[in-house]
Amino acid sequence: MTDRTPPELDHLRHILTRDLGALAAEVRETPDDLLWESAPGITNSVGTLAIHLCGNLRHFIGHHLGDDGYVRQREQEFAGHPLPKDEVLAEIDRARSAVDTALFNLDPTRLDALMPSPPPHHAGRTVRFFLIQLSGHLSRHTGQANYLRRILTAR
Repeated sequence: MTDRTPPELDHLRHILTRDLGALAAEVRETPDDLLWESAPGITNSVGTLAIHLCGNLRHFIGHHLGDDGYVRQREQEFAGHPLPKDEVLAEIDRARSAVDTALFNLDPTRLDALMPSPPPHHAGRTVRFFLIQLSGHLSRHTGQANYLRRILTAR
């Protein structure tokens, strides 16, 4: 934490990077042949969830708050193109780095500004709100990946 960083921003940075570590653990623990599989009634695979979460965080935090130049291709996140596990893990590492860098360097006065380019259902929300929303989104989908991995490996 820098002298100018409010504790809540440092806490959000810690939670997001920690939870990306948890996502990486789910991917590592998913057998290679099951990474892109799903189960009846479940739409996305562990691999799809991981790629989607990375794209989401890199877009909203890395690009919009960190100005890192990332260009999101959301449709590709759900296309189900199987990537090797090491490429998925590398993408998680890139997302973790983008989040860590962007939030470490974020001017705290931006927390109460409107979030740039949010999805329509979050229009008019502040950066502070949106960072909390992104944390919940990451946590929810990481939990889904955990549950799906356990379902798939129990078969």
